[in-house]
Amino acid sequence: MSKGKRMALWIVSILLAGLFLFSGAPKLLTPGKVQPMFAHYGYAPWFATLIGIGEVLGAIGLLIRPLALLAAMGLSIIMVGAFFTHATHHELQNAMIPLVLVILLLAVGYGRYVETR
Repeated sequence: MSKGKRMALWIVSILLAGLFLFSGAPKLLTPGKVQPMFAHYGYAPWFATLIGIGEVLGAIGLLIRPLALLAAMGLSIIMVGAFFTHATHHELQNAMIPLVLVILLLAVGYGRYVETR
């Protein structure tokens, strides 16, 4: 892998890690504020905490090279769930962000896979 591709992979990984850290932290630190949003979609209140844990751990994992592929796969699963949640509630404009994030996460996962081979 060239130096430019490796640099781009790190930049995207850091940006995604920041996004998921800032997205997951409120779900853990102030669950009372996000639980009504999850309840609106039909999820149990504890599900917000579970997703927050996954997002924070995934953010950390994206920055640890041996864990990056696994973290990208786990966060992709969360984002596919977010996409379908928004799509089934007729919120297609909100469903596009998780879809773009899945594509970026798959690119990071693939890049880390190629890098470690």
